[in-house]
Amino acid sequence: MSPIILHQINGAAYCCLASGMEPRAFAHSAVTDYLHDACLRIASDGTVQEFYLNETVTFFNTEKGRDEVGIVLLLQEAQPLIGLACLDTDAAAGAFRDPQALLRAEAVLRKLYRLFSYLIAAYKRGAVSEAFFRAAMSAPLCLLAERGTDGGAQDLIVLPPRLVLRCVTAETAVALRFHYPWVHPDAERVPLNDAASFFLATLSYACITGAPPFNSAAVPFAAVDGDDFCANGAVEQLVQNIRDGIYVPVELRCPALCPQFARLIDDGLSAAAGQGSAKTTGRHGSAKSAAYKSLGLEKTTGSDIMPNCRTAPLLPFVEQLCSCCDESLPFFTGIQVDEVPAKQPNTQKAGMQEQAAPIEEAEVQAAEDSAQQQAALNAFIQKARKRISRKRFVRRNSGKIAAAAVLCVALIVVMAAVVVHLRKPPETAGMSAEAVIRGFYTAVGTLDQTIIGAYTKNKAAALYDGLMVHLYVTGKTREAYERKKIYYTPQEFFNLCESARSADVVPAADTVPAADAATGSNVAGSQVASAPPEQEREHDMEAHLIHYKKAVIKLLGGGSIYGISGLEIVPAAQTGWFDVRFYHWLPIFSSEEAEAVAQAMEKALETPVSASDAELSERGAFPVQVLYKHDRVQVISVKGSFFIGVIESAESTVAADSSDALLEDCALPPANRPAYLKGL
Repeated sequence: MSPIILHQINGAAYCCLASGMEPRAFAHSAVTDYLHDACLRIASDGTVQEFYLNETVTFFNTEKGRDEVGIVLLLQEAQPLIGLACLDTDAAAGAFRDPQALLRAEAVLRKLYRLFSYLIAAYKRGAVSEAFFRAAMSAPLCLLAERGTDGGAQDLIVLPPRLVLRCVTAETAVALRFHYPWVHPDAERVPLNDAASFFLATLSYACITGAPPFNSAAVPFAAVDGDDFCANGAVEQLVQNIRDGIYVPVELRCPALCPQFARLIDDGLSAAAGQGSAKTTGRHGSAKSAAYKSLGLEKTTGSDIMPNCRTAPLLPFVEQLCSCCDESLPFFTGIQVDEVPAKQPNTQKAGMQEQAAPIEEAEVQAAEDSAQQQAALNAFIQKARKRISRKRFVRRNSGKIAAAAVLCVALIVVMAAVVVHLRKPPETAGMSAEAVIRGFYTAVGTLDQTIIGAYTKNKAAALYDGLMVHLYVTGKTREAYERKKIYYTPQEFFNLCESARSADVVPAADTVPAADAATGSNVAGSQVASAPPEQEREHDMEAHLIHYKKAVIKLLGGGSIYGISGLEIVPAAQTGWFDVRFYHWLPIFSSEEAEAVAQAMEKALETPVSASDAELSERGAFPVQVLYKHDRVQVISVKGSFFIGVIESAESTVAADSSDALLEDCALPPANRPAYLKGL
């Protein structure tokens, strides 16, 4: 049922606006406030008059079986502009072929454009504000055509848009028929020209084809029956169909339409395609709230309907469409009303047979045209349905598609890195077998685990991996905590020894410094003077050695020694095998030194902090052992490059078991030093 109904008041029929609400609900709604908004009557001569609605009536709604409130419009004969479209009739089928139907549609279109041009003229003169014009486009049921008195020209009636919008959206079924199909989904944000052109285009489409261009079908271009018309989510689906531009072009529905006029209608319908998102409509209530907000329902403003002076935005498309009300501009092509001559009752039999032939030919031609039109329509629907289905699939699964794209990119990057790594030549490319072995043991001496992994195959470095990891972690932890150097190489340690030696010359065991003995006797007193010369020399050497050890330990600063020295690589008798001999310096205490250090730590814990710090600063040993090692190394060839395949320990003996032994060896003359110190 249309919201505009006729009701008998005092014996006369008046138009009423059905509110869709019972009296109790109506009394507590905001509709009572909107009754104070002004209505407009726009005449053909441009005269604009205001009037108000101040009367309501209660009537019985037979469809719902209840009393409802209607708002009296004080109009005896008025029709909504939406009602100009012959909905739910056979006009859609007749408009394709029947010339009479085309002429009727042409008359309705000219009437529609003529009435709408009244509103445009009032808007351009400043009699109607832009806000009021936009509000009318958001509630098109507020536009009515009132029949003129004595057969005169009709007037355009504009009811309060807020009032109409509240009444027409009170029920979903009414809103789906008289509101949402005709309103631009973003009428409150888009340019006014787009909102108005969309309304005119949809109404023009319905006047020609007998049905609105958009429906609420979930499947594109499918028909909507009575059960699905008011189904849950129908409003959101209808708005989404409008945004996706799901409509059949009017030239396919009516091939007789002039191409220029058809292009105007299609351009107006496409004004809403691709704008906004389905998420902006939300649920049915959200869609209504957006429409109310566009009309400014939060405040009642009636003074801005007719502003004194302002520059109105241009409406080029709407004015171009409304210019079609000119009788000289044709809407349809090939209309021949007298195409079939009228039958004469007194015609002869021969004449009737002559007239039958053109009629049969016209029917055959019409059948062929209808078949071609249906084929073109089916082809368009099939193609457009696939395109829209793909578009909706992408929009519905955009998050998954984006995640899959990111995953694909990540996989491509990983695969590219793997390919680059596989195609990259190995670290040992171009190196000889001896160079590979030398590089490996050099990396062992510097704790470089990267080189060790690159130079070996088949876990050949297992003999040294555990030790290297332990020393590397310990050294880095101590460096970060103590902020000093922890591991010195054998060469660096030997340089420290030489620095301490140059500062205070250590006497050699085979020299007899008389001056030092005399000085020692003077310092030692009478008891030393009476001692034999050999004892004096030994005492002096011990004193100097102790001083030398303390100087070296002080230069180490709590550090230790790690590294490899004396590396020798000799090919073995077996092909691919090498004998590798070297000295391995390890930061390890001897058993005696470890016990002494433990006792010193226990004693330090029992003394005051300052005293323990002083004692620890004067430590007499540091962790070090020098091992002589002999490894048997097998070198294998993989893709033209050498790698270490096997490492076997053939010998491992102690060359220096403690820091005391090491320092004593360093104090010897160069010629008397052991082999592990030579070459440093």
